Amino acid sequence: MSSLTIETKFHRIEGKEWGNPQGKVILAFHGWLDNANSFEPMASFFKDYRFISLDFPGHGKSSHKAENSFYYFNEYVLEVIAIAKGLGLNEFILLAHSMGAAVSTLVASTNLLNIEKLILIEALGPLTNSAQSAPDILTEAIKQALHPKGKRETYFPDMESAIGVRMRAGGMKRTSAEILMERGIEKTSKGLKPRRDLKLHLNSFYRYTEDQIVNFCERIEVPTLLILGDTSEYPIESNFERRKKAIKNFRQTILPGGHHLHMDNPEVVANTILEFIN
Repeated sequence: MSSLTIETKFHRIEGKEWGNPQGKVILAFHGWLDNANSFEPMASFFKDYRFISLDFPGHGKSSHKAENSFYYFNEYVLEVIAIAKGLGLNEFILLAHSMGAAVSTLVASTNLLNIEKLILIEALGPLTNSAQSAPDILTEAIKQALHPKGKRETYFPDMESAIGVRMRAGGMKRTSAEILMERGIEKTSKGLKPRRDLKLHLNSFYRYTEDQIVNFCERIEVPTLLILGDTSEYPIESNFERRKKAIKNFRQTILPGGHHLHMDNPEVVANTILEFIN
């Protein structure tokens, strides 16, 4: 394993890479409030590949936005494209979990990158709202941005406390929580602090409608695999039928595990991915 730093036009992106430096690239992106360690349990199964896992802006060790700015979902799409171009990737496999998978769905729909295969874990596009709810969403987001009540920094007395909170929030195995917290916590004079931008907890200013996301899915040209956990708390299996049908070359598989099944059951998930990309 080696560390990786990428300077895009917008952020300093930190990450990790494993495997064969000359191998085909797998570019991996984590979920909301996670970090590049999300793919560490799986990386050892891809020794023939150059496996790169990165921290999104505001997460892990990547740079944060300025104090008077906010995070917008579409900017993550821009960042993924900027990262791939900054790495000079001519052809690669895009792998992502949860929020990262939602972002990657839109990335693939732009057809701005030469993506060979798209692998999504526990998400197929972002959350949506009805067109009628847009004014209410904007109103609440503005109110929260102006008066972020309750959005105070969290400090833990020890790593055990941090791991316990992460396990309760994510419904994952302890070893998985430990791996995430190893990169996701930093020491300060006040105690251990999550290494993420507090502004990530603020509400979205805007969400797409379902029709819009279906239109994005219709633009995806690459073979796409959606991996879901059979005990996940998110009802993706029974939802998003229109999105699934809209993707021209689409496959879905359900494997043992919850929302973080790629961490809790890495070998099973890795073997499924290898079968798909080979």
